[in-house]
Amino acid sequence: MASYFYISFMPLLLCVLFVIRASESGHSKVLTNVSCIGVEREALAKFKQGLTDPSRCLWSWTGEDCCKWQGVTCNEKTSHVSKLDLRNPYDGLEKCSLGGKIHIALNKLKHLKYLDLSFNNFSTQKIPKSLASLNKLEYLNLSHGGFYGDIPHQLSNLSKLQYLDLSSKWRVQSLKIENPQWLSRFSNLKYLDLSGTYGLDTKERLSPINMLSSLELLILSGCGLEDVPASLHVNFTSLKFLDLSYNSMNSSIPPWFQNFSNLEHLDLSNNDLQGIFPIAILENSSWLRFFDVSRNKLEGEFLKNLSIFCNLQVLSLCYNKFSGRISDIKDNACICGQSNLKIIDVSNNNFSGNLPSQFGNFKDLEFLDLSWNSISGPIPTSVGQLLSLRTLQLSSNKLSGNIPESIGQLSNLETMDIHGNQLDGVVNELHFASLTSLTMLYFSWNELVMNLSTSWVPPFQIQVVFMSSCKVGPKFPNWLRTQRTISTLDLSNASILDEVPYWLSGILFDIEELNLSGNMLKGNISHIIEKKMPSLTYVSLSGSNLTGSIPNSLCMSDFLFFLDLSKNQLSGSLPRCHIPNSLCHLKGLGALSLHENGLNGVIPKCLLRLDLEILDLSDNQFTSGIPLFGQPSQSFRMINLEKNYFIGDIPLQLCHLANLQLLSLAHNNISRGIPHCFNNFSQMWANSNFTPYGGFMLGDSIMAMIKGRNLEFTKTLLYLFSIDLSCNTLDGQIPKELTRLAQLQNLNLSQNKLIGKIPSDIGQLKYLESLDLSNNMLSGEIPPSISNLKFFSCLDLSFNNLSGPVPSGKHLSTVVDQSVFRGNDGLCGAPLLKVCSGDEHNNMDSHNSSEDESNEGDFVINWFYSRLGSGFAVALMGFCGILHINQSWRTTHFWIVDKIIEKLSNGRIIIMFWFMKAFEF
Repeated sequence: MASYFYISFMPLLLCVLFVIRASESGHSKVLTNVSCIGVEREALAKFKQGLTDPSRCLWSWTGEDCCKWQGVTCNEKTSHVSKLDLRNPYDGLEKCSLGGKIHIALNKLKHLKYLDLSFNNFSTQKIPKSLASLNKLEYLNLSHGGFYGDIPHQLSNLSKLQYLDLSSKWRVQSLKIENPQWLSRFSNLKYLDLSGTYGLDTKERLSPINMLSSLELLILSGCGLEDVPASLHVNFTSLKFLDLSYNSMNSSIPPWFQNFSNLEHLDLSNNDLQGIFPIAILENSSWLRFFDVSRNKLEGEFLKNLSIFCNLQVLSLCYNKFSGRISDIKDNACICGQSNLKIIDVSNNNFSGNLPSQFGNFKDLEFLDLSWNSISGPIPTSVGQLLSLRTLQLSSNKLSGNIPESIGQLSNLETMDIHGNQLDGVVNELHFASLTSLTMLYFSWNELVMNLSTSWVPPFQIQVVFMSSCKVGPKFPNWLRTQRTISTLDLSNASILDEVPYWLSGILFDIEELNLSGNMLKGNISHIIEKKMPSLTYVSLSGSNLTGSIPNSLCMSDFLFFLDLSKNQLSGSLPRCHIPNSLCHLKGLGALSLHENGLNGVIPKCLLRLDLEILDLSDNQFTSGIPLFGQPSQSFRMINLEKNYFIGDIPLQLCHLANLQLLSLAHNNISRGIPHCFNNFSQMWANSNFTPYGGFMLGDSIMAMIKGRNLEFTKTLLYLFSIDLSCNTLDGQIPKELTRLAQLQNLNLSQNKLIGKIPSDIGQLKYLESLDLSNNMLSGEIPPSISNLKFFSCLDLSFNNLSGPVPSGKHLSTVVDQSVFRGNDGLCGAPLLKVCSGDEHNNMDSHNSSEDESNEGDFVINWFYSRLGSGFAVALMGFCGILHINQSWRTTHFWIVDKIIEKLSNGRIIIMFWFMKAFEF
């Protein structure tokens, strides 16, 4: 994107580079009527002697007439050398760059106006102070020249300089500005590029530059600028191009940015700018063509008034916190009629709402990226009016509904990325009708149904296809058979239930990434990988029901980095490939997963010397002993050989794998003891640079594949730090060295023949979540330190010979399941019902205390009832006394009593008659 704008800014640069006049000759043009001046010829010859020229760029520097030498231009009238252009034509390619020392004789070129030594390698020296004597210089370009150290302030003597480029974007911060005040003396300077220089803060650097009244282009990219002064008197009235990208500015955008009334190019990208973006910057810059504030932390609502973007050609707001509803844009918001925008990138923000329907105003739009927002609703049919569009990225939003068929009218479209939405409906031939330029197609993670006829021939030659989790099947897509440029093919989890087509391997010659996992393909794996695939880097065919043996052709994929053939029905041994060392030829292999197949034979020893990070050969039929890790690679982070038929002991060479994080040898026939050197797994130490809760520890490239493609590696995502040696015949004691591995999350030694005590320092495994020591012959007490393990989710010590009390620490108190300790008759204490012998006296004391409490309770009850009886007697006597004194109350009382008795008697008689009638007495 940046290169696009530099090209679009060339009219300005041509005005700045006034020295390249139409009247001057072209580069290295032979001047028939000019002869070289002897003094200057000798100066150039001495200058050449001090240089190193490995590619012989200066081969023509022979003879008397130096004006004919490559890179030398002379003035037609005076014959003086006026231009020296020794720029590396290959922009930094080392073997073509000049080097060595710049001879002081160069000062003899008193009439030199143009000097370009850019993209060379003068890494052995600083910028010569003697260049300041070339006082007629108007153009000086030392960019990417390899110079280091302080920039000499004597360069300020070059008062006629209009173009100065000291940038060093490749060799970051190699030049230093000790005191910038000398910069203020370039009164005629129009172009200034100090990118990659360092040494001063923003205010110290901008203050002298602010005095350059003629400056039109200023680039300070990657200068380590931090604090942007909020108050600065800006005099950049002539400035048209400003680039402050790739700095460390961590403040809000200061108000003085609103004073750039003539600015055409503003780049503040890749900083740490924060706060609400001042819209006035755009409103006051009517000439602005390029606007990039991407990769900051800016906020605000941008899209309500599109009129401020009328003259823009590039708008990049990506990777910020901008918000607002796109659907709030009104039809008359873009009052400028037709927009000049060619690039719109607002990805990775917080925009929401529905997509607007007025795409017709953007006739020149070539790049549109709205991905990674919260935009919802359908894709409007008006998107088909963007006839200049080359890239359409709407991925990772909340779009729904059908894909409009009008999208098939975008004949210039090269990339269509709509993955990660909620789109549904049917995709047919009309969606691709005129997409003759399409090379990249991303439909993954939607609910789309591909309904393309078997006879349809696409109008494009596709390179990248991502249709993971779309309903492509049940038949294998026949339209692919005409494609010959495919580099990436991802049809994983695409509901394909078909035979592997015979033509598939024929279209995969240039394939780099191949993912057909999660389908139910039928056929031999050799029908997919039949021929040499020299560019292949990534293969995932897991869970595809494929048969046959691993093809030998895989061994010829020199760049293969990731290979996952797990969960198939493969058989046979690992391929020998007719190449020495078989799969060991794959020197760049980083992940190999072949688990859950029927593979057998012996694992080649050399395989374990590769730079593998993941090795998963579990659930197969490999025999003999575990292969020796003789001088193994230090890259191993995961080794899973479980559920095979390995015999013998655990090789000590494993202990050399300092980076190992996951080891599983479970369900084999391994015997003898556990090596005492497992404490060499330094990645699991307490002072490791990583913690289990700080993110994935495996290599970034491998984990990006695992997470991004939803790959399934046994145990990989369950525990990051794990040792599983269960279901073998291991004997001996548990090495206390295991307690050094403080990062360990899972330790499973169950179903072996281990003896002795549990290590007393087991509590040092502070991140341990699962501990299984069941079905062994361990004895002794459970160490009290085990109660310090606060992340427990699974504990099993059953069926051993453990004895003594169960520790009652605060973390172990959450374990209430008695089955955790069953099969250990000597254990006692909670949660078990068996009381420990040492607790009997305490129990007696508790019983006596209970009796005392019971007696005290009986006394209270007796006291209550005795008081209740006396109270009732007093109340009865009082009631009878009232009836005896008051005659009316006494008469009423006895009348009520007689009535109650009468009603009860009548009821009793009625019930008796009903009962006799019911039972016919």
